[in-house]
Amino acid sequence: MKRLLCIIVATIATTLSLRAQRVEVGSIAPQIRGVEWISDTPQLGERALMVEFFHSSNEDCRAHIELCNNLSHLFLDQMDVVMLTREPAEQVASLLMHEYQFFYVATDESGDTFRAFGVNHVPYAVIISPRGEVIWIGNPWTLSKEIIENLIAQ
Repeated sequence: MKRLLCIIVATIATTLSLRAQRVEVGSIAPQIRGVEWISDTPQLGERALMVEFFHSSNEDCRAHIELCNNLSHLFLDQMDVVMLTREPAEQVASLLMHEYQFFYVATDESGDTFRAFGVNHVPYAVIISPRGEVIWIGNPWTLSKEIIENLIAQ
């Protein structure tokens, strides 16, 4: 009986989490809206765009900052990278803004963009083509230079 109950609960939880996902590869990406840019503002739609959803209390997110900066630098002419958080600007500016930074930073305190993308956990990233189509979604730790090169070349 316990085993059956566990299977039912796991099935319901999985179904609900999949239904919460609002973007799919191949779909048109939601707009980034209602955000406050802490850094300069990228020219959205001109190049590929990687949006990394971030929270400073998450150890994986904090550990990924330097890798994100390196990816931003490697693909400087091909892809913009945005670190997006729901935290207040004054709380994350010192962590995310530094002299040799190649990514953009914005805060979405209202949560509009987080909700539009269906983000329920971090780290989470979405790569969007210049045409506005979602070309990759998932945990940014799984991204490599080669994967991004292949995605951008499409």
